[in-house]
Amino acid sequence: MKFEQITGNKKRYLDLLLLADEQESMIDRYLERGEMFVLQADDGAPVCIAVVTDEGGGVCELKNIAVSPAFQRRGYGRMMIEYLCRHYGDNFVFMTVGTGDSRQTVSFYKECGFVYTHSVPDFFTLHYDHPIVEEGRILSDMLYFRKRIARPTVVREVERTDECLTELFQLWNESVRASHHFLAEADIERLIPFVHQALRSVESLVVARHGGRLVGFIGMENRKIEMLFVSPDYFGCGFGRVLAEVAVREYGCRYVDVNVQNPQAADFYRRLGFRVFERSETDGQGNSFPLLRMELVECCNDI
Repeated sequence: MKFEQITGNKKRYLDLLLLADEQESMIDRYLERGEMFVLQADDGAPVCIAVVTDEGGGVCELKNIAVSPAFQRRGYGRMMIEYLCRHYGDNFVFMTVGTGDSRQTVSFYKECGFVYTHSVPDFFTLHYDHPIVEEGRILSDMLYFRKRIARPTVVREVERTDECLTELFQLWNESVRASHHFLAEADIERLIPFVHQALRSVESLVVARHGGRLVGFIGMENRKIEMLFVSPDYFGCGFGRVLAEVAVREYGCRYVDVNVQNPQAADFYRRLGFRVFERSETDGQGNSFPLLRMELVECCNDI
């Protein structure tokens, strides 16, 4: 079997598309602007079909997925979703999908890692010219689910050119302002010279990119995480965890300091197995921002 992207004459797969979306006029709304993929059997027969659209803001939407009746209940639908997540993960953060309130379909998406986000009331009754029935029930609301699919590219020991250092500083500036709310503007301004120096001198520097864009970086020295920042646009996407795992696994990091006023950071490291062993009433520059000194004492199973 093989996956193939279909770029022309998409309507030749209409019979399959109608298995998942019963009204051709609704399919027409997304078919041409969407990208179509087919999983083909060795003899060329279509096994599974899918259409994905770019919804902007790092979100793609699975508009249609259907498995040929002769191949159903063999895992091909899940195989298609796994393929699509890999395919789109380099350029998109989330994949969404909308479906009716069908127990079997909802269970399928949950098993594939999708999480419910919201509903659109009366979607099926307002947009379809006939009742849509599944599992003996007339569908009304559209339920939306979302899955995080972003896969960052990790670059180890990045070359610190002037352009790179400028990019790193800009990310730090955006990230600090979005997360370190306890810092006043004057505090941030005082930190800037130290940040420029640290970016140049920290022993090891690893960055994460997504879709060609810098989305995070981590600096390490003497088995200690000295800095870890993620672009605000990618908060909650797991990129910080990816970088922290690299620090622990590949660089042997066992220590980190976090601000007491930044409990989210402390919780993040606790989930990775770090524990507080000491408290300092001042930060590294002698300012009155207390620090929690943490040590890795129980490595998380995921690391």
